[in-house]
Amino acid sequence: MKQFITLYKFIFIILLTLTSGVCYSANSLPEIEVDGSENGQTIEGKTTFLIDEQSQLIAEQVWLKEEGFQETKSNPPWLGNFAGSVWLKTKIKNLNNNKIVVYLEYPYHLPSTVVLYQRTESSGEEFQVIKNALFESGGSRAIAFPRVALPLELGPNQSKEILLETFSDVATPRFSSFRVWSTTTIAEAANIEHLIFGLVVSFIVLSSFLSFIFWKFLKEKFFLWYILFALSSLPVLGLTTGILNLYIPNLGFHPLGTIAMVVMMAAGVQFIRVYSNASYHSLIADKAMHISLSLVLIALPVAIIGFHELAMQIQQLAIFIFPVAIIAAIYCGVLGEKKMLTMVLAKTLFFIILLSTNLQTWGWISPSYGLVFLPTIGMLAQLTCLMWAMYVKAKAHYEEGSTEDLDTVSVAYEQAYALQEQVKNQNQKLKAAKEQAEFEARTDMLTHLPNRRAFMNLATMAVAQSNRQDKPLSFIAFDIDNFKLINDQYGHPAGDQMLKEIGDLTRSIIRASDFCGRIGGEEFMIGCHDNTIGDAYNLAERLRIAIEECVVIFDDLEFSTTVSIGIAQVGNGDTLDTVIKKADKAMYISKAEGKNRVTNYAA
Repeated sequence: MKQFITLYKFIFIILLTLTSGVCYSANSLPEIEVDGSENGQTIEGKTTFLIDEQSQLIAEQVWLKEEGFQETKSNPPWLGNFAGSVWLKTKIKNLNNNKIVVYLEYPYHLPSTVVLYQRTESSGEEFQVIKNALFESGGSRAIAFPRVALPLELGPNQSKEILLETFSDVATPRFSSFRVWSTTTIAEAANIEHLIFGLVVSFIVLSSFLSFIFWKFLKEKFFLWYILFALSSLPVLGLTTGILNLYIPNLGFHPLGTIAMVVMMAAGVQFIRVYSNASYHSLIADKAMHISLSLVLIALPVAIIGFHELAMQIQQLAIFIFPVAIIAAIYCGVLGEKKMLTMVLAKTLFFIILLSTNLQTWGWISPSYGLVFLPTIGMLAQLTCLMWAMYVKAKAHYEEGSTEDLDTVSVAYEQAYALQEQVKNQNQKLKAAKEQAEFEARTDMLTHLPNRRAFMNLATMAVAQSNRQDKPLSFIAFDIDNFKLINDQYGHPAGDQMLKEIGDLTRSIIRASDFCGRIGGEEFMIGCHDNTIGDAYNLAERLRIAIEECVVIFDDLEFSTTVSIGIAQVGNGDTLDTVIKKADKAMYISKAEGKNRVTNYAA
């Protein structure tokens, strides 16, 4: 009996110790005190965080878990690349005798889902969940704040236990610092951001309109490239700051952002190219800018067809072509092009903005909330410099033209440009003619199937692959029955129509991995990857029935035909010639036995 009492005491002591440890752990957390007047104070110094790379923990487990938690102040707020969750644990107390609402803000431009778990301190109740995904914010929030802002309601003198989870299913740097705002101050901050963004939008629209007017009178093409550059920056800035996402839900998943970024960078490079007059000063400088432009545009079709993550990576790397274009522009300035300094400074500023934004995304520099305004203010500064640079350049050209016959120079430039376009068009025609000749050399132009030569090339590779990988490969040979009779009775155009119909029918029945071709007059052949002779027989039988049921209509005539089919599978020691001979032999057996049938080759 004493032993049982001793055991119970031991268990009680262990439970008491664990409970005390948990209570101590929870109570030892620094408490964040709020009173409803918060103006963006960071809570980083009063939190601990846990990296949950598998995202398997629930809120209750995280709150009770001690192992793995670290003090935020002793670790960089910009965490390394990983997929999973970052949990922040803290307590928040209302010092006010009235009920208040505070907002926990997370930087909007980072790709994460943010979840707030809350419960009254020491209540033992389950954590309540307030989820706000980055791309679910939309325009439904009462406060149009361009980043994730999670509302936390606190009663008079109430204290709550808080868990904040940031989750991402792709490897990305994670921000671990949140800020606290009152309802009034967060609205004021949001208004300031909207005001700045509105000023930039107004400047872009106005400057684009003025650039169009200048282009109409001065005929300087860099005005047009400025317009494209400026207008394409609007969706980029709207998505970067998060303001567009407030009014267009799920816009972040749309390719608009990536497409606009690619167009903006391409227009920026082309602006530098035209402004610096690279084609006149240096063929090397012009070619360097042309290659840079091509590299940027690689991301455009990738984004349009839906590979947005790949396109994003391409456009992030593509920013490094800007130094190439800038150096080429400086070289043109050295060679004698005037009024280059302001433009070079503006584009250098643009490159610094792009680089700083991407360095945050890659996790190479620590972010700050002040950097949220960098793209908007930086773009405004750059566009202002570009407008001044274009004005100075156009003015210089106009003044030079007043003494040097500006019209003659303009005509010469236009003629040179027209000649360049003619050469370009001629090269495109030659390229198209070459591609057409290559297509015709490997295609049967009646059925648009591979011709005998092209089919044999495909078949040679297929046989080699089959022998190398020890996978089955079968060939189906078929010939139209009584084709000569069709030509004699209905005419050769009717026979050609039948060949087209059978070619289309064959193409629609075979698998994407199979290949077929027209081998001779009325003879066709199919190669079937990973098909035994039994699998090929099923395909051949479907093809035979489909052709038998097909009615060809030509010049009010209706007629049909059948085919005789032979099948052979590549065996040990078979070459392409031997297996095709086997298939042909089986096909002739089908014809000899009454036509309109399928015959497997039997050794």
